[in-house]
Amino acid sequence: MGGLLDKANATKTETVDAEVVTKKVTVNVAKVVDAPSTPKGETFLQTANPIGLGLGALGFVLMWFLNNYFLEDITGPIPFGLVVVLIMAGSFYLVWDSIDRQKTLTLAVGYLLLTGLPYLAGLELGSSPGVSEISVNEDTNEFSFVVRGSFSSATSEILLGDESLWSESKDMSNDRSKFTVLLETIFMGNSQDHLLSTVNTYSIRVVANTGDTSTVEISPSLLNREVENSAAKLITRTETTEEGDQLVTGVTVLALVGMFSSSAAASVGGEHDMSSTSQKRLPVPSDYTIQLKILQGSTQTYESAEIKVDGLAATWEPASADEDLANFGSTNGWFSMPGNAMDENKLYEFIERDEFFEDDGCYNFQIIVTNDFHSTMNDASPGNGVFISENAWQLDFDSRESNSEMKPCTP
Repeated sequence: MGGLLDKANATKTETVDAEVVTKKVTVNVAKVVDAPSTPKGETFLQTANPIGLGLGALGFVLMWFLNNYFLEDITGPIPFGLVVVLIMAGSFYLVWDSIDRQKTLTLAVGYLLLTGLPYLAGLELGSSPGVSEISVNEDTNEFSFVVRGSFSSATSEILLGDESLWSESKDMSNDRSKFTVLLETIFMGNSQDHLLSTVNTYSIRVVANTGDTSTVEISPSLLNREVENSAAKLITRTETTEEGDQLVTGVTVLALVGMFSSSAAASVGGEHDMSSTSQKRLPVPSDYTIQLKILQGSTQTYESAEIKVDGLAATWEPASADEDLANFGSTNGWFSMPGNAMDENKLYEFIERDEFFEDDGCYNFQIIVTNDFHSTMNDASPGNGVFISENAWQLDFDSRESNSEMKPCTP
């Protein structure tokens, strides 16, 4: 009996041990099956994280533009090179993680080649001068730009076509140097006409002490500085009597300055026909003055305050102490010339009838612009930069009051 019992116990123990081993093996096998692995038959490109691959391609392309100063300006205080390095580092991690963090050395070598090839090519090609931050300071009337590059000094020129207008040499500091010149030194006429066609090509040429040269064209809009056209139109101001008659109390004069077709002309109703210009008009941000003069025949009957324009902002001294009278405006479109009175609702100002109107006749509303910058300012015999437009209408306020047709007339 004892022998049979021992044999049974031994058999039971072996069965339990076998079950434990089986469970352990099963668990281990399950763990092996659950572990990630690269599916057979798939290539590296199919397995690697697509976002990581995309960032790598982007970083590789950007590595070829490490000396691009436009991109450096976009990234601002953060060095553009650091941005590219961060892109490549992010790409490396995403790809490395997606292939089970294997083949680390091979992947690292590949990324070093991706980043090193463009860099070494850039060293071989050398560093051409870069020109950026081209701008005009409206307060000081200065034109400025920054030269960048890995050289010790540079000479910069501003050209009109092939003609040199100005030049200066400077040493570089931290691979950059800022050049500044007064606008009056280089201005020889507007870059464009009112149709935005280039008529004068201004450019910057930089020669580094290494012999490398760069030439960039100056944005035409920066050197449109001369007002070449002006125009006027009228709005009659009236009051109604107890009998229902409308009497003319004065006029509001609107002015337009800048560049537009010279064929624009005064039209019926005190209007100004701009249809011939196809609505093409180019504002001119610059320094100049505007003044309105009204003449009947050869006799001047009214003169407005002088308007000073800085950029597109116009300012003037009001004609009276009336606090409601405006003292500023914008030349970015039609704007009201200063008047000497306000309507009773304080909505608009105008020139009172008695201030300029003598009797029925042809009245010429001259818009006089005096440019600080004009095409002849650097000539041997410089002109005065004055442009005068004639805008004349027949005003029959005595005989017809508000029914005056205000037809164009010849002053």
